[in-house]
Amino acid sequence: MKTIKYPIVLLFALLLSNAGVAQNKTYDHGVFWARVVLADKINAKTKWELFLQKRTQNLEPGAPNIFASTHYTSVWFWLNFTLNKNFKLSVSPFGYFNNHGFNRVAEDAALPGIKEYRYSVRLENEQKYPFLNFNNRYSFELRTRDLLRNNVYQINYRFRYQARLEKPIKGIFSKTKPVTFFLADEIFLQFGPAVKNTPNVFDQNRFNIGASYEPIKNVKLAVSYVNFIQERNSGKEFDNADVLWVVLTFDNLFSQFKKKEVKPAEGVK
Repeated sequence: MKTIKYPIVLLFALLLSNAGVAQNKTYDHGVFWARVVLADKINAKTKWELFLQKRTQNLEPGAPNIFASTHYTSVWFWLNFTLNKNFKLSVSPFGYFNNHGFNRVAEDAALPGIKEYRYSVRLENEQKYPFLNFNNRYSFELRTRDLLRNNVYQINYRFRYQARLEKPIKGIFSKTKPVTFFLADEIFLQFGPAVKNTPNVFDQNRFNIGASYEPIKNVKLAVSYVNFIQERNSGKEFDNADVLWVVLTFDNLFSQFKKKEVKPAEGVK
């Protein structure tokens, strides 16, 4: 149980250290987040994934239409390596993001996005127990962003830690394919030249609760509610976002169509 205990203690300590959010200026947002994942195996222990993402938001805090304005678009490529039954290493040699940020007033929707190139490495440890699955995920990102929109890219680094619980339950839609319920929390800490003069090391926290199911072979749908708490550079302003997140994953994208080699019966030439 040590694998679970110490990261959770660290996580809640970091969350408690930011309990002063309510005492500062907070902007409330509604967000829709769509992700399409295209994935396939390279060999038994290696897999590639391509994330195509789009987020939209309300035009201004408190407005009801979560599709009114762009929040960000991105293309994110990953290579996943299975180290053993409990550990997976993932590397992203390329990620492109165009981030418009959260709107504080309706006029912010007209601002051009901030372009970002991101390079990431991630280590996941999954422990399966009779009653549930537990996942620790540690990520490190190198971000280069055109923060001033002048084609001068500034560098900073971000560390992310996520704790995730999963419970597969069969018999809801199918006796063989489970609906997997999940609960997760992820905290983001940032540092480096681009943010060295800002008061915040804490970047954001994401709480996520939802479920996933495979309605068609190799096609999985996940729907969840996510809450973002993100600190602005001033250290005195926060964005609080209620997010509807939909992920559609197409697995074994090409390999499922390959014809399996049929071996001749013994004695047949």
